[in-house]
Amino acid sequence: MGMNQTTRNRDVITYRFGKHLTEGLYFVSSLSIVMTSMMAVSPFVASSWAVETVTFRSGKDDLVNGKPEPTRTVVGEALVEAIDGGLLLQSDDGRIWTIQPDQIISRETDDRPLVPITADAMHERMLEELPAGFAVYRTANYLIVHNTSEAYARQVGTLFEQLHRGFFAFWNNQRWDLPEPRFPLVALVLSDRNEFLKHAGAEVGSTANLVIGYYHLSSNRMTTFNVPDLERNVATIIHEATHQLAYNCGVQQRFADNPKWVSEGLAMFFESPDFRSASMWRSIGRINQKNLARWREYLPRRPADSLATLICDDKRLSSEATAEAAYGESWALTYFLLKTRREEYVAYLKKLSEGKPLAELSGRERIKMFEESFETTLPKLDKAFVMYMQRVRG
Repeated sequence: MGMNQTTRNRDVITYRFGKHLTEGLYFVSSLSIVMTSMMAVSPFVASSWAVETVTFRSGKDDLVNGKPEPTRTVVGEALVEAIDGGLLLQSDDGRIWTIQPDQIISRETDDRPLVPITADAMHERMLEELPAGFAVYRTANYLIVHNTSEAYARQVGTLFEQLHRGFFAFWNNQRWDLPEPRFPLVALVLSDRNEFLKHAGAEVGSTANLVIGYYHLSSNRMTTFNVPDLERNVATIIHEATHQLAYNCGVQQRFADNPKWVSEGLAMFFESPDFRSASMWRSIGRINQKNLARWREYLPRRPADSLATLICDDKRLSSEATAEAAYGESWALTYFLLKTRREEYVAYLKKLSEGKPLAELSGRERIKMFEESFETTLPKLDKAFVMYMQRVRG
């Protein structure tokens, strides 16, 4: 649903926060927020970026040491404020809280700049938040909160740091000078699937059963476990860490309109394991064998409007019935564009990165932006895309 700031006054407007909640392998949460504008203006006003100290009643899933937290006080900055007083509040640790007006107990505002939490303070906060049995393994750029062995946490940390170096080098080569993350990068690494389901179930519900890892847009953390399948284990770690870096370094903006094919295609472009390397991953943009197979399986039954339906909305990627083919096509399209139209693709990403929280494009607007960025029509680009991918060999 698009947000038209001039014509949708006096409406009851539903903003599908859940669409933007989680970047995972096959899952998007379905939380919805309803805000009502009582004035003949936009239902949202821009933040002044002042520091807000807000005490509010927590939701039932807001846990500390595994127990519900009835109230919480957060220091942060308002990203979006509804006319009725509802807030999208980014706290000093990078988490984004969705706070309805009837949840707010008290609110104080001043003009100090927000000072992000330090890695040391984040270390302590995470141990306070989680039940006994968790430890923190620190690398140069990450806090890995885990209840697995330190040896495994160290292996994961090695992958994270390799990706971190490669991520910045890749975009620097595209002449995109990215800022370092503003907030500490946190990853939760669980010992096995049962531990993963116990933690993830509290955060994303029963759909935790459908994934083996995810990056959570609200908490700004990624979560996974020690997956027995080595290829999927490495791919998942890199995939979700790519999401986290993209949203913390300005390639994408959290809660803005980020087409899911872009988010997932980019993460899959980065994720491909390389078993010739001691760390099992070392390069960006290798042919993704799993998604190449998905693309090839889909191609014989691929309809003429496939590219349009992939770009105009996120339904195919969000539905369990169509996700397999849509993920394959998202990787293939990203691979094609980065191999053949790289400058235009980077310019397109930069346009998307300028999106504002909750400002959602219509399907027609998404397609128009895509066609303008690549200076072509979908049918013409689709023909070149299919021809190119038919020549790609695993």
